[in-house]
Amino acid sequence: MVSSALDLDLRELLRGLASIRKKYAKSDDPQYKTLRGALPQDWPL
Repeated sequence: MVSSALDLDLRELLRGLASIRKKYAKSDDPQYKTLRGALPQDWPL
């Protein structure tokens, strides 16, 4: 099932992005702002 593998990969990617968000949540780091600005606003981060 290609779709199942893709779903799993996307879930892992989102988990990684969420951990990045937590790392920079209280930071004024421009790298975080750039990353967040590049992502769609409706992403569950």
